Parts: sequence; structure tokens; C-alpha cells
Amino acid sequence: MVRWLVILVALALARVAYADDSVATYAIVVGSNTGGPGQIDLHFAEDDARKVAAVLVELGGYTAAQVDVIEHPTPDELRAHLASLEAKVEVDAAAGRQARVFFYYSGHARAQAIDLGSSELPLTELRERLFKVPATLTVVVLDACQSGAFTRVKGAAPAADFSYSSRQHLDAAGVAILASSSGSELSQESEELRGSYFTHNLLVALRGAGDANNDGEVSIDEAYRYAYHQTLLATAETAVGGQHVTFEADLKGHGEVALSFPRAASAAIVLPPAMHGKTLVSARQSKTVVAEIYKASGTALRVAVAPGEYDVLVRDGDQLERCDVVAPGMVDLGSCRREAVVESRHKGGGWLHPYRFEVFGALGGERADGYTRTLSNFGYTQQGLGFAEELGARALRRIADHGWVGMQLAWEYMPPWSKSIVGDDSATQALSWSTQTVTAVARLTYPFNHAVGMYYEGQLGFGIGESKLTPPDGMSTTTVDFGFAASAGAGFYFDIDRWGSGIMLGYEYEYAPVIKDLIGDTHDSGGSRIGAAIVGRL
Repeated sequence: MVRWLVILVALALARVAYADDSVATYAIVVGSNTGGPGQIDLHFAEDDARKVAAVLVELGGYTAAQVDVIEHPTPDELRAHLASLEAKVEVDAAAGRQARVFFYYSGHARAQAIDLGSSELPLTELRERLFKVPATLTVVVLDACQSGAFTRVKGAAPAADFSYSSRQHLDAAGVAILASSSGSELSQESEELRGSYFTHNLLVALRGAGDANNDGEVSIDEAYRYAYHQTLLATAETAVGGQHVTFEADLKGHGEVALSFPRAASAAIVLPPAMHGKTLVSARQSKTVVAEIYKASGTALRVAVAPGEYDVLVRDGDQLERCDVVAPGMVDLGSCRREAVVESRHKGGGWLHPYRFEVFGALGGERADGYTRTLSNFGYTQQGLGFAEELGARALRRIADHGWVGMQLAWEYMPPWSKSIVGDDSATQALSWSTQTVTAVARLTYPFNHAVGMYYEGQLGFGIGESKLTPPDGMSTTTVDFGFAASAGAGFYFDIDRWGSGIMLGYEYEYAPVIKDLIGDTHDSGGSRIGAAIVGRL
């Protein structure tokens, strides 16, 4: 998965500048889902661009007229927007006004260019055009594969690692660059977040989660620290691997550059001190994720949002709670509802425990048919209690949130039949039989909560029937027959630990016309079965 998010910020600068009419602020926000040659289309790059633009207006001190949102442009169209920006800033400079520029790009990129559909815009040209704009401050944020390559700007001092402190190098003049990945890494999207990991975490930081000193503002340094940590944590689990946010700056003087002002938000959700765990805040009407945060207990956390109704999901280990909140407002922990934890995909694209193995046993009556009637006519009687016994094992793989497929091997032993030999009551002739089946399994589950649910199952395959006739002299004859096998059933499952181990109880109706006799009768080695299984998962 590849993407960029070119220049984000000049959002608002020092605290005084938030309402300083002598400082002109401009933002260009670019998003492009379209893939170039050999690339698949992205899903959320343009959505990310719209989210960034909304936060700039909501919390960054911009007006809508100052934010130029561009979706899937061609290189020439982007050049035209940059030329227009340059002309505006030149007018400001001639009038003696400072100007700050925010430029954002989200989309595909390669090490030497950003990909705009079937065409490219070289990074060297993008840098030249951006830094040709005579702005007092230019901040660039890139969310794309190998976006760290953009940060090779003359005069920029690279951050060695997360511990790099930029505050001694910040001022309201110069260049600051945030990139979603290093010059050799891939940037990634998340289906769960419906956006890129980096952009999501950057926006959460700007909404207040990154406000480490609780002054109501989020500086570029605070935003970088939060985005670095959270993006690396989220992508460490994925198949692509960890993604390291980079930050470089060439800023004169001292001071902090504020990127957002969450204290100025019209509404906020306050997560109380007692709340702890992975917290997901989503807008109820649009069903969009606003913030994903790990909330530590002990301090309250304020997340700036638009007024409205929100769902707050809090997960702590195996416990999941859903809380309703209307912004502005605080989450009332006493009104939260406990919900089931439904196992789903991890960020690498699979499920947490995608495989399950079951060992089962079942019991049911022997099925009466033409075959058994022929046995009775020839003087045979059924022995024992008349129950068929089945033992087997299944291996299944999850293919959907509630869907499983797999294979089953089963051995079914029917009660034997015997008859006395005429003239010698002590001599008997016995018939025993068994059936082995190999079937494909399809199963749907319906959870009631995190530990209990129902399942519905169907099977189809083939069977091997074996009948053994043993006369009084002990010289037995074995006959092997073949046929198809099918079954359908339902039941309940009970998980007994967090890994999904547990038991199952259910009913199944089997149909396996496999065993045959010499006069053309076929015995259905099936019928109604009540069974139980022991479950383990990987």
C-alpha cells in the first residue's frame, strides 16, 4: 500500500499569530486515489485530504477560502495551483505581510516522484516550486511510500530518532517537513480506520491527543512525537511492517510553531481519568472514525470534535464497552454498555485466530431401510441398544467474520446384527459394518456475546462403507462399497478462554447411502445425531 500526503501545515503558527491579520495563511491539500502503471488504486487518500482540510478549518485557524482542496489532479493542474499560490504570497510580501504555507499530499509516490494518475511530478520539481514561494514558514507533511526522500532538502537537519528535540530550532520562519515513512519504507492504509495510519494519527494529535503540556495547542513537535509513536505501534503488526515517521526542520530562532488549537474547538469529548484501554471515537451519523487512542488511567483527555452524537468504544483486554456521548460532553462510564468482543481481522489482513481444530463424538439411532428389512427377513436381529456411534476430527479456516470452511474425517460404527444357525443354537453368524466419510465443511456462526453463540453447518463429500460377515467357522468376508455423504446441522458453541478454546453441542442429520447388498439394497449410514466437540484454535 503506498501513499503520500505532501505538505501539511503552516496551519497556524505562534499563539499570537492565530488571530494576527498581518500574517496571511494558505493551505493546499491534495489527495489522489488513482494508481499509476503497476499500482492499484488507493481507497482513502482523497478522504484523508478532505479530513485534513476540515481540521485546518475547524482547529487550525484557517477559513474555508484559505484551504485549496485538490482531488486527483494532473501534474499540470497541480503546477497551476502552486503558481497561483506563489502569486498570492508575492502580493503579501510586497505589502509587508508575512505568509505561512501549508501543503498536503496524500496518494501514490515513488522515491523520486509523486504519482498523479498515469503521470508523475518529480520530487525535485515539487520542492523547487514549494520553496520558491516566498513564505515566512512552509510546513510539508508527506503520507506516501518512501516519502522520507522528500526531506533531503539543503539546510535541513534530519531528526536522528524520536528523541530529537526540535523546539530549540523552531521559529515562525523557514521549513519544516513531516513524512509518513523513511526514504525506503512503504506507507499503509487501514480498512478499519478508513484512512492511512499516519494521517489518522496526525489528525488525532491535532485534535488534542498530542497536547502533551495541556496548553490547549498542539505544536509541530508534539504532533510529530504523537504521530511517530502511534503510527509505529499500529503498523508493527502489519504484513508490510513498521512505518517510521520522519521530521526535519530548517527554522531560524527559537519558539514553538502551533499547528492546531483544540482549546478553540466549538465542542469536545472528554475521556474521564478513570477510563483506560484502547478507545475508538466515531461519529454516529456518518459512522466515521474520529480518533483511535490508547487512553491511560489517571488523567482526563480532551478530543476536539464537531458538535453531535458519538459512539465511544473502550477495549481493555477481553472487556469491551460502548458509551454514548453528545459533544460537547464527558463520557459517563456508568452508562456504558458491555458488549461482546467479536474476533475480526488484524491489520495485516487476516484474523487473530484463523484456524480451529475440533475432535467430536456423536450418537444416534440406526436408520431402518430396505437393507435392514432384508436382514430381518433372513433372520438377523440387531444387537445392543441400537445406537450408531461416530467419532471424528475437523479442521476449519475462517474466511469471513462469521464464516468458516474446512474438512472433516469421521468414522461411524453401526450396531452389529446376528442370527442363529438352524439346528445349532450355539452357532451364530454375525454382520458388522462401519462407514468412513471425508467431507467439505461450511459453517456460519452467530455470536450472542463474546463467549456463546449458535452455528449452522453443511457438509458434502464421499463415504467408504465396510461390511464384514463372520460365519460360525470364523472365516469372515469383507465387502467395501463407495458412495456420497452429506449432512446439515446446527448447535451452540461455548468459548472458555480468550484464545477461543471451548466446546460445542449440536444436532446433525446425516445422509450417507454407502453400504450395499447383493440384491441391490443400499443402506443409509446416517440419520439423526446428537454430538459434542472439543475446540482448539490457532
